[in-house]
Amino acid sequence: MPILIIITVASLSGAQIASADPPPTATVKTADQARASGSAVGVVRHVEQGGELLELQLPATRIDSSALPASERARRAYGRFLDSAPTGALVVADGVGDPEGGLVIGFPDGSQVHTGLAGVAGAAFAPDGSWLAAVDASGRLWRIEARTGVASSLAAGPYTGSVRFTRSGQLLLVEAASLEKPFASTVVRLAPDTRRAVLVDSEDGFVFSAAELADASIAVTTHVFGGGVEVHRVKDGASGRLASLDPSAIDASLADDGTRIAYTVEGEVYLHDVPHGTVQRIGPGELPRLARDGSSLLVLRDGQTLLLASDGTELDRFGTATVGWANCAGRCQP
Repeated sequence: MPILIIITVASLSGAQIASADPPPTATVKTADQARASGSAVGVVRHVEQGGELLELQLPATRIDSSALPASERARRAYGRFLDSAPTGALVVADGVGDPEGGLVIGFPDGSQVHTGLAGVAGAAFAPDGSWLAAVDASGRLWRIEARTGVASSLAAGPYTGSVRFTRSGQLLLVEAASLEKPFASTVVRLAPDTRRAVLVDSEDGFVFSAAELADASIAVTTHVFGGGVEVHRVKDGASGRLASLDPSAIDASLADDGTRIAYTVEGEVYLHDVPHGTVQRIGPGELPRLARDGSSLLVLRDGQTLLLASDGTELDRFGTATVGWANCAGRCQP
């Protein structure tokens, strides 16, 4: 029987972990107010191979990106589409360094809320869409109510930007030893109602991300100290290697069944076929995001988003970097 290890920091009560800083500000806007202020988020829904895509039309960036390398502009200068919910809501993080930084939650009727979080490392909606979990630039974990934008502290962390929910409503997080030593990290499963965190996996390396697969196992992507990048599958307390990736691999994305893994190496996207142990070069690009069934993937290239088949064939192209897979069954479009 696996031993459950309780992580003390994340088990503290809200009063114990509350920061002395004031809570993030929250602003609610109707659809008319959002349009009048220039903050409205347009949404176009596309039905494509692999599922539904949401193409977001965001307000003009408030960041001077002229000094950024072209490969970094799409990552940092513009808003980031983080997640969508079954309710039809979606969440967008402002660009890195935005003077009015935070995150925007948009709704199908055009209304929105803005939470002035001090940097957004990552965020995800709870399964019912009523709230979302977000990690700020200091690694703190927040609960943000979807309709009001009101934020309350869940745990001090520090956590990285890998924020995922399991189907049962628990949070999968990557916890760092400290901001000064982010390379020593572990994967924890945190229960939002009790704030108790249980150790899922501890690898000898820097954990990039953790995600639940279709069989309820957890896929953990790690840069092993003194080695390469590996993906392990953790289930019932046991960990086994799923795949070994290129030593310089980043931004790994897995199909729901774990049979395909897309990743980037120095501006080139690759697709790893796990059952056959083969790797195919897809082409230039950044931030690959596989469809749930692994049949296609989204790739950033020169500020645009390309939808590619698993053999690299271009299926569609969008003139913006803010395109992502939908989790809202067609209800995200106003």
